[in-house]
Amino acid sequence: MLCDTFNLLSLLNEKRLTRPTTAPVKIMDLHLVDCFLRIAEFGSINRAASDMEITQPALSRRIAALEHDLGTQLLIRDARGVKLTDAGTMLVNGARPILRQAELLRDEIGRQANTQVSIGLPFSMHRLITAPFAASEIKAQASISLRVYEGFIHHLREWMQQGLIDVAVMDFREGESTQWEHIPLIREQLLLVGAADSGLALDRPVGAEELGNCRLILPGRPNIFRLNVDTYLKRNGQKFRRAADAETLPLCLALVKDGLGHTVMPYCALYEFRHIDLLRAAPISGLFMNWSIYINKARRHTTGVRNTASHLKRMMTGLVNDGHWPFAEITPSSSGT
Repeated sequence: MLCDTFNLLSLLNEKRLTRPTTAPVKIMDLHLVDCFLRIAEFGSINRAASDMEITQPALSRRIAALEHDLGTQLLIRDARGVKLTDAGTMLVNGARPILRQAELLRDEIGRQANTQVSIGLPFSMHRLITAPFAASEIKAQASISLRVYEGFIHHLREWMQQGLIDVAVMDFREGESTQWEHIPLIREQLLLVGAADSGLALDRPVGAEELGNCRLILPGRPNIFRLNVDTYLKRNGQKFRRAADAETLPLCLALVKDGLGHTVMPYCALYEFRHIDLLRAAPISGLFMNWSIYINKARRHTTGVRNTASHLKRMMTGLVNDGHWPFAEITPSSSGT
């Protein structure tokens, strides 16, 4: 037993003494390695410096930095130029394929960054805008890899902040992130939606008092339609009368269709549902959604992102101009861009 204990302690001490340290791992600077390969190719620091269009002292300092980093001499300088040490020869033989792989990886990443485009649009735009736009982009930009996100607007904002989305359609808000480019686009009047016997009509707008008398079925906060209705009613001295919180647009409309309350949404959301003939709607005076295109500034210079944002803007404004998007108007500041 005593012998076994002694052997165990010896083993633990040995492992403790040989445990790796937490010192940071040094990584070779590939730019310095490339400079060294140029010198090895030309056999001269002066000729390599001339080819690279830098001074000889600057190139010498780079090689000195590489030798210091590796802890060994790579070159022997003499009157006829330079010769490689054994370590220098090893670096030449090993570095060329590594640099080639790094170049290929950089090119692949660059191509991927330029060909992948992620867009985000609200659930409410699925049938009027999102599905037709995705189909047209797949045909028009065959060279890009398109990723389409759909969600509530507060989710789109989170995904923009996380860098998951390059281009998004969201409501305009003051003081948005400085990391996003903002293009005002569409102002859309919101509609009060009721059952077939509600007496609502598209040619008869309703006001805050009539809205305040309705028991409403809407998603809970922070849904943007709910926030806008809350703000509108408070501004006009009315209270929000809640029938139920329903967290999807189809559920809101299904409950409204059964006469259990009213809901509020834009026309682009109503366009999605085929049983619209079983519903009635009326525009709400003074209650609007201001739609904007947001572009991630870190990606706005890539061709795919630029083209996608431009095509999306053209499609959305075209729907308004052609009369296919009732109760929407183009924001003046967006018409010229």
